[in-house]
Amino acid sequence: MTESIAFKAGGYRYLPAVFQYSAGVAAEPGYVLEQARFVKPMPLAEAYRAVEKHLKNLGRPSTAFAHCELRTPQQFNDQGFIDFNREYVKTLEDWGIYQPEGKTADGTLRAAINPVARTNVCPQYFKPDAMAMFAFTYTMPSDSGISSFMLSGGGEARKGSESYRERIAAFGDTSASGLRTKLDVVLREMSERLQSLGFGWDDVTTAQLYSVQDMGALVGEVLAKNGHIPGGVTWHYARPPVTGLEVEMDLRGAVRQIFIS
Repeated sequence: MTESIAFKAGGYRYLPAVFQYSAGVAAEPGYVLEQARFVKPMPLAEAYRAVEKHLKNLGRPSTAFAHCELRTPQQFNDQGFIDFNREYVKTLEDWGIYQPEGKTADGTLRAAINPVARTNVCPQYFKPDAMAMFAFTYTMPSDSGISSFMLSGGGEARKGSESYRERIAAFGDTSASGLRTKLDVVLREMSERLQSLGFGWDDVTTAQLYSVQDMGALVGEVLAKNGHIPGGVTWHYARPPVTGLEVEMDLRGAVRQIFIS
């Protein structure tokens, strides 16, 4: 089980994953997660400026940035996803959050560090013209005692360095049994992330499902019946970010939400 790491400059802890995002974040004691959702998705460069302005107005540092939701016009191939992510982390590095891979004091190689969680999906309809930000999340001081968390979006690909095609469960199979296999893989990953952050399915207040396949029959049998959606599920008619992926979920617990334009 992956252990969470405190990101003291941000007021949250995170689950290390890959260079482009962490697997999830949870507010540290004395803080709560708050999400600002744009009334309409905002082009990424413009959204970064809006984030900076919003955090400054709240008196919060840029390092309080903990999670974002992106919307993509179309799915990436493997290399396209890598290329986008290399550009994406540059702003996080400017904000003092992302640290590229490097060498430690004793000369050993250190992997890149990125505490920010993320969901990135491709709407089937109402597509943005270019990469856009749908919402972003940050920490705010709070004495409420409420524990809040957000998990990154996760699809039906196992961990590894192989191509997505090699790692995707039931690749190309969108039959009822294929979709169930895919959803089972996603749920196992979500369960592991919850446990690693110290939470369980009973703590989930919002579950979001992303797919353009017919997931309806699985909501009752796989999700609700097995206790995975105590707060219901929000289905976004959207695809995961990489070609070949069909199902994605993210989870959150007790996250405050506001709207901005």
